[in-house]
Amino acid sequence: MNATAALLRLRTREIFRTWRIGVLPAVVVFLAASGPVLTQFTNDLLAAALGSGQAAITLPDPTALDANVQWTKNLTQFVVFVVVIMAAGAVNSEIRSGIAALTLVKPPSRTAYVLTHAVVLLAFTSVAVLLGAAVSWLVTWAVFGSALLGPVLAATAVWLVLAAVLITASLLASAAIDAVAGAAGIGIGAFFLLALLGVAPQAAEYTPAGLIPVTNALAAGTQTADHTLWWPIATGLLLASALLAAAAIVFRHREL
Repeated sequence: MNATAALLRLRTREIFRTWRIGVLPAVVVFLAASGPVLTQFTNDLLAAALGSGQAAITLPDPTALDANVQWTKNLTQFVVFVVVIMAAGAVNSEIRSGIAALTLVKPPSRTAYVLTHAVVLLAFTSVAVLLGAAVSWLVTWAVFGSALLGPVLAATAVWLVLAAVLITASLLASAAIDAVAGAAGIGIGAFFLLALLGVAPQAAEYTPAGLIPVTNALAAGTQTADHTLWWPIATGLLLASALLAAAAIVFRHREL
């Protein structure tokens, strides 16, 4: 337990001493603050782009729920890539630098080595995106005059399950191969695979592929509390657990 606690402290210090502490929160807060403003002026921007010849086209006025959906789309379209890159270099970069071998001379086990990476990365991601959710809600309230916090928090919480799947998939790749770019490519490939499978209704209802549409539906206020919500969450957590276990097994057999 003491060794694991020491590893957790080490992982936390690594977050604060590397590019991660600046990049992820900055990206999240920027997207959270700009999303509602962009939503408010989307119609004006489209009208300007289409020109006066398209004046007959009428678009519905944007709402606070539209701003919520913009927030979740920003998470899915941009933040996932930062999260994947963070996890993709977590293990293999320390193997190449010799930090892993030096750390494991001490009491921590190889399983704890991988688990603490996952715990700290997910905790850091959670803090950053929950901060972003609060910023998005406040800016939405300022722009539209009213905003509900519940849909934003619920959608963000489900997105974190998706983040857990991608973090563990990237950690598995990081434990298996030396190249950070290759591990990141596997993590990004996992994201696109889930996105493609999410188009199929049956896959979206019962597998982690449904996490992306569920996130957007919660933000829009259209998601019901039925199996289409709970199955993707449950299977997403199971998949993340399986990927993390696989990452620990692969790292236990990895030559340092």
